[in-house]
Amino acid sequence: MLATVKFNVTHNYEGIFLLKGKDGAVLEVKDDLYLGEGDRYIAGIDLEGDKEFLNRMFEAHAMTIKKPYLLYDWNAKKGTGYIRNYLPDGKQLLTSFSRFIDDGGKETAGLFVGGGLPANVLEDNIVKMNETGMAYNDGTRWFHIWCNVNEVISNSRSETVFPSAWKFLGSRVLHHNNEDLVLESNHEVDIDGVPLRVQRNAYFRAGETYFLLSIRISNVGNRPTTYYYLYGDEPWLGNYGTSGGNVGWAADGIYQYTGRLNTKKLHYAGLFDFGNDAIGEGHDFTLTANFIGWFGDVEPSVYFSNGPYDFPQINGKRAPLSSNARFMGIQWGPRTLQAGQSEAYILAIGMAGHDPKTGLPVIPQIELKNFPWNAAHPLVMHV
Repeated sequence: MLATVKFNVTHNYEGIFLLKGKDGAVLEVKDDLYLGEGDRYIAGIDLEGDKEFLNRMFEAHAMTIKKPYLLYDWNAKKGTGYIRNYLPDGKQLLTSFSRFIDDGGKETAGLFVGGGLPANVLEDNIVKMNETGMAYNDGTRWFHIWCNVNEVISNSRSETVFPSAWKFLGSRVLHHNNEDLVLESNHEVDIDGVPLRVQRNAYFRAGETYFLLSIRISNVGNRPTTYYYLYGDEPWLGNYGTSGGNVGWAADGIYQYTGRLNTKKLHYAGLFDFGNDAIGEGHDFTLTANFIGWFGDVEPSVYFSNGPYDFPQINGKRAPLSSNARFMGIQWGPRTLQAGQSEAYILAIGMAGHDPKTGLPVIPQIELKNFPWNAAHPLVMHV
């Protein structure tokens, strides 16, 4: 009896990997390996080592000229890739897009944060997993900053459509050089029989510890439809695999409990790997912090919770942040789009710094100046 072998060519060319098969195949041969496929891995050759040698050369070059530097790899056909932002003094911020298998066992395509490179996902090693999603290297080790994004569009009956079910219409690199990079991916989502077109753009600048993500949702159908849009993450901040120590933070202080933020006054928030006094965790943690800033005319609901399906803004319950899936969520809706109408949301997603006097997190200065999808209204958001 001959074994059924599936050949899966992604054109990412990260290596040659032999996996246990699925969907009727006994074995699968693939030229890449995503986060979530490690349990199927049998053997392989990882070619990322050769790329890593070049990466080290670029890093050494960036350190020599004392300037930050961008290096990226993007597969426009598959809508997957990663960006390395080389910072001064040997530091680095790595962001991966659509390099993961979601909870439903499906791949995503487009500008969705998550996943990692084969060397970090082919074995169950939580230290190596720190280098997935968005990750930061301080010159000595990797810290996990953001994980696989939890993102959905749903209708008024809370029937959700996850990114792996969005129709992928393609992606492209709009602009790139050593200092700036602009990517785009396009999608279509059916909400109650009405097609919504989703254009996503990511803007990176060398030396910045964040990137800008623009999401434009357009009704390309012939009648109105109502939708909700949710962006969130349980990032396992600091060390992959654990939410221990993660508390919320914003300009008005530390959040030890679940609940909503006052978005009439607050325009950014994040998690802080500090330790939650409300559950007696102590403060022996990494002290890394992340953040998301939100922009636009539509005010979202922003909250901290104990998981992606815990909605304190709805159930009103207040509990200590204590689970292993401590979560930050941003939700817009319900929003009704007429035929031909569109709305845009802009997020700044990244790693926060620290106030040298207090030790508490602070965001960098976030500039929307020259951001092409808001060029008519340049903004600067200060701490």
